[in-house]
Order: sequence, then structure tokens, then C-alpha cells
Amino acid sequence: METRGSYVMVGAVVLIGVAAAFLAILFLTRGSNLYDEYDIIFRERVSGLSVGAGVSFNGIQKGTVRTLTIDPDNPSIVIARVRIDSDTPVKTDTKAELELVGFTGLAIIQLVGGSAEEALLKDVTRGVPRIEADAGGIAQILAGSNDIIAAANRLLSQENTEAFTRILASVDTLTGTLAAQDENLTATMENFAAASAKFGTMADNLDKMLADSAPQTIAEAQATLKETKALVAEMRGAVAENRESIRVFTEQGLAQFGPAVAEARQMFRTLDQVLREIDRDPRGYLLGESTPLYEGQE
Repeated sequence: METRGSYVMVGAVVLIGVAAAFLAILFLTRGSNLYDEYDIIFRERVSGLSVGAGVSFNGIQKGTVRTLTIDPDNPSIVIARVRIDSDTPVKTDTKAELELVGFTGLAIIQLVGGSAEEALLKDVTRGVPRIEADAGGIAQILAGSNDIIAAANRLLSQENTEAFTRILASVDTLTGTLAAQDENLTATMENFAAASAKFGTMADNLDKMLADSAPQTIAEAQATLKETKALVAEMRGAVAENRESIRVFTEQGLAQFGPAVAEARQMFRTLDQVLREIDRDPRGYLLGESTPLYEGQE
């Protein structure tokens, strides 16, 4: 009887185990039908993203991040395996991007876009569907954060800090100097204001003078211009009437002008010599007798 009871107990335990396994498989199968898995491919840094982070679709929470792995073939690629509700309409043109959550520095995955006429990504993909994440947005900001920090460190370097301190000291010195020269500056500004007033009065007087004398001056200038035009016209007429005489004088008269000048120069030289002789011995030159020379007795 004891042996038979043992067999019954063992059989009951086995049946309970089989039933439990069947229920577990059923539960897992049922659970897997409620969610879909996708691989989000990031080719930029994913700072702030962690396992368990939320996955939203157009701003609505629809899933979580299950795992974060690095592509063994390309270390610059991060693969985020996400699980989202099966009723989420992830289309073939749906995009993924990182999004910061407030000021905590944590990030979530945001699924955006998707056209109504496009097919569901899971229906046209074998295995786990993959979505390429956009390089823009917060990912690009996070990728450039190190450069920004480095630039800020260079800006706040010891050398720049000392230079800024010197500038503040110079400004303080200049302010003190200006304060000490307050009376002189006030007097200078008053003199400048007085000079400006005088200049304004002079300008007004000049405008008034021009307004009074401008019409008469313009009339005189117009009359002078008319007379000048008439004189030019007369000169043109005279030149036209005597064009032939001017041509003959230019060709013949000017040709004889050179020899006449040379003869005149020779005549003046001869006359100069005559005057010198007359001045030296007028009696001998005019009368042909030389002036006797008297020698004193010894």
C-alpha cells in the first residue's frame, strides 16, 4: 500500500509540474503577443540613455528600453533593443531620436513620423525590425558638448582671467580719473555748448546773407556768362575771317622772325661796344684824337 501511495504522489507532482510548465508557456506566448521588439540603431553618442528608459511614440509612452549593446563589427554604433506595445503603428518611414527629460540629463527614445499609406515595419521585416536614429536633435548637441566645454575652459583659462582682471583695473582707474576731472569736464562741455551755439548763429547769418544776395549774384553771373559767350563768338568770327592771313603769317612771318631776332642781338652787341669805347675815350673816338697823358715830374 505504501509503494502504491508513493507512485500516486510522484504522479501528482509530475502532473502539477507539466501543468505549471504549460501555463508558463501560455503566459509567455500571450505576453509576447502584447509587445513588439525593435532595434534602434544609433550612430552617435547616447549619453543619458539607460536600460529601462522610456520609449514614446509622438509623445505618448509606449514602451521601454530592454538592452543597450555595442555593435561588435562597428564600435561607433549603439543598438538599443526596445519593447513597445503591439498596437503602436510603427511605419517603414518612422524615425527615432533621443530626447532629454527636463533638466535631469536623462534621455528617452522618441519615435516620430510615419505616413498613413506606408506599411507597418514589422509586417515587411524578418526578425527584429531595425530603425535608424536621426543624427540631429539632442544627439548632435550631446556629441558637441565636449567641444563646448573645452571652449569654455579655454575662455576661462588663467591667462584670460588675468587679462580680464587687468581690464577691470584699467576701467576703475579711468573712472577715478574722470571723477577727479569732473569740474574740468563740466567746463569743457559748457564751452562746447557755447561754441555750438555761436556756430549755429553764424550758420543762420550765412544762410540769411546767401538768401539776400543770392538772386543778385546769380543775375550778375548770368550777365557775365552772356557777355563771355558774345566775346567768344566775336573771336571765332575774327579768326574765321583772317584765317588766310594768320596762315601766311605763321608760315612766312614766323620763319623770318628768327633771323630778325639774331640781327637785333648783333646790333645790340655792337651798340654796347660803341658805348663802351665812347665812355673810355670819348675825345679819341669822336674826334680821332687821343687824350694826352700827363706824367708828373720826378
